[in-house]
Amino acid sequence: MIKAKWWIYTVIVGLLPFLIRSLIVLFDKKGSVDYWINETDFISLGLVLNLSNINELENRELENKVWKTMKIGFSMVSILLFSAIFAIITYSDFKNNLDIDKTTVKFCSVCLSLVSVLFSYSIYNRLNSLES
Repeated sequence: MIKAKWWIYTVIVGLLPFLIRSLIVLFDKKGSVDYWINETDFISLGLVLNLSNINELENRELENKVWKTMKIGFSMVSILLFSAIFAIITYSDFKNNLDIDKTTVKFCSVCLSLVSVLFSYSIYNRLNSLES
């Protein structure tokens, strides 16, 4: 049951900006891939996933405290990385800075969000097995 709630409440909510952008591109005749795949959408997904990891683990008493601490630590580092990428994007847009390679930033944010999905899935998979 934990995994089902995770998919509905966390992954789908984290993907809402991307899903809304997908609808816009679907109805826009001039919709481009650059608009559709936006780094901020994936940054928000990563932030939602890692915050939910911390929230779920903090509110549980687990026997393996080292595992819990490691997972919370990794989520904190991920939040820091996503925040840094978001700051880079915001600065780049604000200053209209052409020195920042947006394609690289986009690639990094998509890859990090995929890592966060897999990492978060592994946490909720383990919690689900412990509950059973």
